[in-house]
Amino acid sequence: MFSRDDCRRNLRWYILFRMSLDFMMWGPTWVLYMRDDLGFSFTEIMLFDFFFQTAIVLLEVPTGMFADIVGRRWALRAGAFSLFLAMGMWGAGWNAWWWISIAWAFWAIAATLINGADASLVYETLRADGRGYEFGKVLGRISSLSMLGMVVASVLGGWMAEYGYRVPILVHTALLAFTVFAAFRLREPPRAERLVHATVRNIARSLRALLKRSHRFRYLLAYSALIQVVEIMAVVYQQPLLASLGFPIKQLGVFYAGAILIAAVGPIAMTWASDRFGIARTLGLGALGTTIACLGLFWLPGLMIVVPFLVLRFFADGVRPVTIEGMNRLADPDDRATVLSLRSICISSVAGPMEVLSGWWADRVPIRRVYLVCGALLPLFSAWLGWAWKRHPEPMPKDVKVVPPVPRLGGDPSLHSE
Repeated sequence: MFSRDDCRRNLRWYILFRMSLDFMMWGPTWVLYMRDDLGFSFTEIMLFDFFFQTAIVLLEVPTGMFADIVGRRWALRAGAFSLFLAMGMWGAGWNAWWWISIAWAFWAIAATLINGADASLVYETLRADGRGYEFGKVLGRISSLSMLGMVVASVLGGWMAEYGYRVPILVHTALLAFTVFAAFRLREPPRAERLVHATVRNIARSLRALLKRSHRFRYLLAYSALIQVVEIMAVVYQQPLLASLGFPIKQLGVFYAGAILIAAVGPIAMTWASDRFGIARTLGLGALGTTIACLGLFWLPGLMIVVPFLVLRFFADGVRPVTIEGMNRLADPDDRATVLSLRSICISSVAGPMEVLSGWWADRVPIRRVYLVCGALLPLFSAWLGWAWKRHPEPMPKDVKVVPPVPRLGGDPSLHSE
């Protein structure tokens, strides 16, 4: 039996699990740790990120099946322990390529094991208590608490980094030991039905048909990849650029905390704009704002570049739920889950090589020139996509609402610095 007390206890332990998991004090300085302490170039950092994304693509379906067959709590336990190993290896200070690759592989395993299983456990716990209808509200509250923890962790991490870039990573590793303990306190809620995963062949066939049928869906994928590449470059290069301009290490944590809050406000504002002015105009506004931010990063002197960094995060994070909503509208109702699950796969296949190319270039030219090129090319590609969008009109029924996402563990690690 799963009593009401068991439900409430499960939710309390899950909140502690999520907050300790997301208390990432290393976020403001991890690129400096990789470059200055471990000696990796921007090209190598981008390659690590590319391999991480590839591992997530390969592991998404197997880890989802593990959570459905073995259980949510065991997926969360295995994921927490994998992340504990990953952070411990990463913070050990050994700069061997194979060592860091194994650490990031454990990180990818953790991300895919936890994502999906966490939300499912919360929903099934609430349903066992007769409160399944409160899932969105409860998950929103937990996400808000987690974001508040990330803000506090960023400020603390910037302060700790003054004693060494490894310190925030090692402290978070110690905290992850509690995360593992919290995961083992979770209980498996009952499931009324058995979930069945679509086969990889069926998923691929469904997506192939959608790509062939819908021009606008392809344009949304291209737009998403373009914006994601610019955002990743802004995140990865902002730490060394600010440090080179004399930005105090302690203040990097405060800056990152502000970026987290901006990244949370952007999706809310852009989703509102999409409802009011339409998807096409909102995406055009997102591209314009991102372009202005990139040009500001090139032209503005000294520490004034902090402002365009925040502007870029506002627009780049803001358009993400708008593109998801557009893709959902274009997809068949039965395929919408497939679209959401494979969106990141398609984007990573395009964005990954571009990230590596940008890293190779950043090793050879001043970082500001990278932003100048982004500011020059982004409006050209966006204008072409806008022209193609108008040229191929398609019905887009407005029957899907997307909740703006909250920054969390399971995404791209570089986007946590998201």
